[in-house]
Amino acid sequence: MLNMVRTGARTATAAALASIFTSAGLFGQAQECEFDPNSAASTASEALQRLAEAATAGDSLTILMEAWEALGADLDSENPVVPLLGAQVQIGLGNFRDAVEFLDRYDATASPECMMHGEAQRYNGWVRLYNQGVTAYSAADNEAALDAFMLANDFKPDLRTYSNAALLQSQMGDNAGAIETYQAALAADIPDADAESLQTAVRGLGDMLVAEGRADEALQTFADYLARYPDDVVIQIRYAGVLADQGQTEESSAIYAETLERTDLTYQQWLEVGVGFYNAQNFSDAATAFGSAREGNPYNKEAMENYVNASIQSGRPGPVIALADTLTQWYPYDALAHQLHFQALGRADMNDRAMEVMGEEQELPLSVTFAQMAAAANGRYIVQISFTNRTASGTLQITFEFVDAGGQIVREETQTFDADSGGFTFELQSDVPLAGFRYGTIEG
Repeated sequence: MLNMVRTGARTATAAALASIFTSAGLFGQAQECEFDPNSAASTASEALQRLAEAATAGDSLTILMEAWEALGADLDSENPVVPLLGAQVQIGLGNFRDAVEFLDRYDATASPECMMHGEAQRYNGWVRLYNQGVTAYSAADNEAALDAFMLANDFKPDLRTYSNAALLQSQMGDNAGAIETYQAALAADIPDADAESLQTAVRGLGDMLVAEGRADEALQTFADYLARYPDDVVIQIRYAGVLADQGQTEESSAIYAETLERTDLTYQQWLEVGVGFYNAQNFSDAATAFGSAREGNPYNKEAMENYVNASIQSGRPGPVIALADTLTQWYPYDALAHQLHFQALGRADMNDRAMEVMGEEQELPLSVTFAQMAAAANGRYIVQISFTNRTASGTLQITFEFVDAGGQIVREETQTFDADSGGFTFELQSDVPLAGFRYGTIEG
């Protein structure tokens, strides 16, 4: 799930540019960053300072065009303030490639103490392109989203835009392109990269290399990362999985055993560990890891589903029959919940009840194929539902319940949707951290 970047970048950038000039004259002599006088730049800057008061998009466009016209007489100037302001105008107009060229000119001519102004404009362009990419992705325009994320990195290399671009490339079938993008991300000079984004890029590159039959390169990628971050359990498990696939079972087994002894992992990390075990077809240890995830958060849907599934695959269906039944009660239209319930009963030789469960599922008016709640920033949560319609018609309603870490219902949301829509997505804000969700029967 791609999230919008919330920022006051335009206001901050306008303020930074305004600080170049002083009311005593066109160019402030007391500023750390000083530019030589330039009348075209001064006129353009005075126009741009009015952007904060622009009431409509049309007003902003008028101001930007006025600033651009003022600069037009001196665009070839070697004074660095000209390309700096040119970049701001072109970012505002959405001409991002032109803006990059202006910023490259600025970086080549500006003094070190003035570089912060170019960096502010680069961040401004990056934010706009990132959000443009998210918007395009939400509208299923993957080509436009990919272009936006790739261009964003020309403004400011960032692991989030690299990883988003690589993910899109892989979804569009361009695995070679995705690998190149991940490699470019890890090779880029990004001093402020956060740990989660770095892990995402390393994991993505390793997984793509494995998918392309380049296991040796994947092992090297994981090993290089673990040399710097030896306690990253998510990458450790992926590393162990590739080692096992390559016949290096002794080393992989040691990593698995050490991981299962850890007591400091979050439920999200245990989920990742469980997925690693499951993909390596080590279903017994996968069930143990998913069980630990469920202990950390008993209301997480993925932890429950994965625990039941891995337990069934490891030949231990009996202990999870009750939990499989709970899944069908909490998610009554979920195809996977009913499938897991059926499999648990069948593997436990409760065939009559298994057939009843299958019959109950087949009588449902629709089948939910995907139901997930994902945490976003600042207490926001995104719920996404996809379904296949069977016999339902017209406008329907369904109520969701959201629970905290103690299982108490802290929020209810009723969603109205069309039976033939195939799915819906909604967001909610909660001051209380949400541990999970469930939904009731459909009405309508």
